[in-house]
Amino acid sequence: MGKQWTSDFTMSESLVQSLLEAQFPELAPVTLEALATGWDNSVFLVNGAYVFRFPRRKVAIPLLTMENRLLPELSKYLPIPIPNPCFVGHSTNDYPSSFAGYVKLEGTAPHMQNLTDEKRMRSAVSWALFLRSLHRISIHSALQWGITPSDDIGRMDVEKRVPMFVANVEEVSRKGLIDNPDSLLRVVETLSPANHVRQQQQPVVVHGDMNFRNFLVNDDGVLTGVIDWGDAHIGHPAVDLSVVYSFLPESGRREFFKVYGEVHPQTESLAKFRSLYTNIVILLYAHDIGDRRQFLEAKRAIALANDSK
Repeated sequence: MGKQWTSDFTMSESLVQSLLEAQFPELAPVTLEALATGWDNSVFLVNGAYVFRFPRRKVAIPLLTMENRLLPELSKYLPIPIPNPCFVGHSTNDYPSSFAGYVKLEGTAPHMQNLTDEKRMRSAVSWALFLRSLHRISIHSALQWGITPSDDIGRMDVEKRVPMFVANVEEVSRKGLIDNPDSLLRVVETLSPANHVRQQQQPVVVHGDMNFRNFLVNDDGVLTGVIDWGDAHIGHPAVDLSVVYSFLPESGRREFFKVYGEVHPQTESLAKFRSLYTNIVILLYAHDIGDRRQFLEAKRAIALANDSK
């Protein structure tokens, strides 16, 4: 079985250029810069002004369709910019999916910078205001906008994810990517059957994949945008609160929760677990593809989460 980030189809620059110029002649002549190749999408900067995302896995096709419906409405309620598609392309004989483009947001992904704890601190209040606003959006409205109605892949299902987490910790340990696997596994001890999403907290509107590859910061470390909403759904807030543990130092977390509001200790445990789970997977991914910047940021995220109180 291939890795979960293995592509089903590849986007060449010549194909991207032909698709864009045929469907959006106002963009011709198209100039391209490859920005990123994620698990689900290939991303290009077009004419220096627009970011276009093209699914590279079949599973991502319906996710992008959902985003194109959801984001224009969601953007009206959030204090930090998010993508708002202004170009929506359709599938062709040469490419089997729709695709979308939006005005480029300010900032770069954190792994493209060397952020100190001081700079990370500068986003604490911005994160709190953003997630508080997102988690307070009406579920009824979000469902009308087309959001996925539930956590259909069990992102916060402890019974499903703990064995996967343990297996991934064992793999990174075997490969020599971490030094103290036992300290990571201790997070499992804080989880219990009561942590299961159905027993823990009312569901809210969530981004669903709040890791360092999916948000942008400026040179001062301030949050400037949140991208890649394909995992958005109605679910447990801990899936988003994981970013508090993987990006902010301890003092930043205190500032965050002063603004966001207090949460149940078990929600904190779930968020910390999700942070470690996600970043260990990214660590394996970055090692597999040879991306040193992502690798180092994943290690930093793991260290921050593992050192949290």
